[in-house]
Amino acid sequence: MINKSLLFFVKVMRNYLPNPFTLAWLITLVVAVLALVFTDTAPTDLVVDWGGGLFSLLPFAMQMSLILITGYALASSQVVKKLLAKLVKLPRTPKQTVLFVALASMGLYYLNWGLGLIAGGFLAKEAARHHKDVDFRLLVTAAFSGIIITHGGLSASVPLLINTAGHFAEEQMGLIPLTETIFAPQALFITISLVILIPLLCVLMTPKKGQEVLVDTSLFEDELKEPEKVDISSLTLAERLDKSRIIGLSLGLVGLGYLLHYFFNNGFNLNINTVILIFIVLGILAHGSLINYSNAITAGTSSAAGIILQFPFYAGIMGIMDESGLVMLISDWILSFATYETFELFSYFSSLVISIFVPSAGGHWAVQAPFMLPAAEALGVESWKVAMGVAWGESIWNIVCPFWALPLIAIVKIDLRDLIGFSVLLFIVGNIVAIAGILLFT
Repeated sequence: MINKSLLFFVKVMRNYLPNPFTLAWLITLVVAVLALVFTDTAPTDLVVDWGGGLFSLLPFAMQMSLILITGYALASSQVVKKLLAKLVKLPRTPKQTVLFVALASMGLYYLNWGLGLIAGGFLAKEAARHHKDVDFRLLVTAAFSGIIITHGGLSASVPLLINTAGHFAEEQMGLIPLTETIFAPQALFITISLVILIPLLCVLMTPKKGQEVLVDTSLFEDELKEPEKVDISSLTLAERLDKSRIIGLSLGLVGLGYLLHYFFNNGFNLNINTVILIFIVLGILAHGSLINYSNAITAGTSSAAGIILQFPFYAGIMGIMDESGLVMLISDWILSFATYETFELFSYFSSLVISIFVPSAGGHWAVQAPFMLPAAEALGVESWKVAMGVAWGESIWNIVCPFWALPLIAIVKIDLRDLIGFSVLLFIVGNIVAIAGILLFT
């Protein structure tokens, strides 16, 4: 019964949910129509407002892209792949393997969602190679499950953004320290609860003996092949410099030195920029040479294509909403029925809906913040509640989001329906945990 319901859900998504870029433009048109109907803005002004806003989020788009790409580059290093291959041999039984992969996924996504997305795929493949009796669909689901705690982790884009000087909503909310977001009691409760419950739920979903869907592990045999050794004497000076581990190490150490200086003077005050630098340094040290790291970044850049393409259009939506006055109209509408006690929960549920159409926390926040923050200010609601309500809605939705599953699907070569079929149950439990956390720590 559950599987039939889940397959129905996937079928609906495939048939009626267009490409995220198409959605970005459709949302733009809807917002433009709303502005024409409910404000005094002329069509020509809307075009100007849209064009004027298009490039207002370029720094933010670059930051979001780098979080994903630097996480990919680190995950694709031989050091990380070998480490994952060794660790995955520790569990002995199918249930132990699923539990281990899910817990490892939680740790990876907590550190960096780009790292978790890519390393999770490698982890699932390595687990399948060493534990041939485990259902591969469940292994992939377990490897993907950590994405549900993204906004309780160290690379949570919304909390990091609002703690970074110069963010687009700084005039409205100022800088919000991480002690009020990912390190606050509410976020810690939700994150820890999910870290405990989701892996256990993955274990409970283990198919009965004989009902497993296994995978041909020969498809993965080339994953850990060592790079071919090159005769140094045959290299040009330029090639030797590119492949020099000493030069790579020097850059890594300089970056490490800066980070130590930063944390010594600022404490453990993470923002988007410091997280990106941490993963650049770790990636360079893991790859050894600058050319290897450069190649890994090149390979990972395609994973950020959606962010690069779509963020200008989210910024265009912001431009229309701000300049037309639509922001204040929507804000007034929210004020007509929201209260101080229910505002964060309202932010959460509206975030779940918007996540269907804008599958990126950064772009999502750019669309939602302009009309949520004025309403929150009028009700006296703390800014962190708005941000975390939006962040957790997007984070819980991630577990069933086809957009974020695509890089993983490409690595593990599994049908999207098989992944979503398992992960919808995690989505249901995730909602229960998040709502409980919001209600308990309002």
